[in-house]
Amino acid sequence: MAKRDYYDSLGVSRSATADEIKTAYRKLVRKYHPDVTKNDPKSTEKFKEVQQAYDVLGDATKRSNFDQYGHAGPGQGGPGSAEYEEFRRAQEARGNGGRRTWNAGPGVSVEDFDFGAGGGGGADYGSIFDTLFGGGARGAGKRGRAKAPPQRGQDVEYPVTLTFEQAARGTHLPLQINRDGNIETIEVKIPPGVKDGSRIRVKGHGQQTGGEPGDLFIITSVHPHPYFRREGLDVSVDVPVSLYEALLGAKIEVPTLDGKLTMTIPPGTAGGSKLRLKGKGVQRGEEQGDQFVVVKVMMPKPLDEADKEALAKLAEKHPINARADTQWA
Repeated sequence: MAKRDYYDSLGVSRSATADEIKTAYRKLVRKYHPDVTKNDPKSTEKFKEVQQAYDVLGDATKRSNFDQYGHAGPGQGGPGSAEYEEFRRAQEARGNGGRRTWNAGPGVSVEDFDFGAGGGGGADYGSIFDTLFGGGARGAGKRGRAKAPPQRGQDVEYPVTLTFEQAARGTHLPLQINRDGNIETIEVKIPPGVKDGSRIRVKGHGQQTGGEPGDLFIITSVHPHPYFRREGLDVSVDVPVSLYEALLGAKIEVPTLDGKLTMTIPPGTAGGSKLRLKGKGVQRGEEQGDQFVVVKVMMPKPLDEADKEALAKLAEKHPINARADTQWA
């Protein structure tokens, strides 16, 4: 059976830009991934077809060769190509590119990307994670008879979605990856502390074309939590307390990433106060964040006339000039 045109496999035109090809690829991977389709044979074949198409069209050198020669032509890009050298020089010029890297066990490392002001909500991951080039030798030597060593396999990019707790505390995920046309199931450790846009490198689990295998890069997307918020390694949560608990003090249960615990609300705690739970934040390597409980004081209601009279007497007995220390008072 004749091989299908790679452009048709991705549903793009031959004039499609690199970004359009990458966008089409990611949509199809999400649609036909075995985790989504429950290993439906037709979807699995389509998944392989899409991977093979992107292996070629996602690489500038291989795409050029395919455009010129079709399936029968040469097409192994990678280090030594003009595109790769341009990419490498740009990376060296910008230093670490805003990345924070830490080891997460044998053969696993994690890179965090700083998206700058505004956070990662509007970030274009496609512009951040440029096409990963395959490795290998730079071709034959100066002498015409020199033979190039086996080429390093292409790296594989794999997007995963994590819960807030999985990202903060770490987890193990079974993944199905396409390696050289075969679906392979592996279990990957997601270390604690990853965030939206973290890139986890698993050495040696990329494509292998006869030489050294490429690497697997897991790109994380983290679901927002219904009540926890994260800032760096610290976590915060709003906790309502009654006016009486705030005035008199109390012991209350509060949620943490590790379950509920009892904490003390000191007498006279003001609304908006932040109470720290040391070491209950996010762990990353040897670093450990804290959790902050933001107190939200709840007022009693409704009040009858007797309640209002009692409060008026309390205000007269304990007057408070609430705006005395403001700049505009």
